[in-house]
Amino acid sequence: MSYSARTGLQFAAPVVAVAVLLSCAPQANTRLTPQRSFTSFSETQISAVRPITAYDAVLRLRPTALNPAGGRSFETSVYLDGLRLGGPDELNRISAIDLIGIEVLTPIEASAKFGPTGRNGGAILLTSRIGRRTRPY
Repeated sequence: MSYSARTGLQFAAPVVAVAVLLSCAPQANTRLTPQRSFTSFSETQISAVRPITAYDAVLRLRPTALNPAGGRSFETSVYLDGLRLGGPDELNRISAIDLIGIEVLTPIEASAKFGPTGRNGGAILLTSRIGRRTRPY
């Protein structure tokens, strides 16, 4: 340990700082992101809310995706396995049993992924069991 004439303190701080930093380092199997996502929902999360249609699933998991601010001009687009179906009313025609994933995109994310459309209300991406096997990407 060295001694400082100016403050009268002994310097052992570098050794202590290294020990503290090493004990705070994340382990190899530690997740740095939260486990739950509020925009992507898995098959287990979908089945946990017991929906009948895809509309019920989205309504129970992320209800704000169905009611964008601005009315019909900012309506959300619905995609099933990469194919655009239309607006949120199309969700009533899809059975929730076949769904393995739901992802809700904001208007900015949707326009970046699919390009500008007539609707600026975001997108709801549905993945079905069959679409997962045949999806080209």
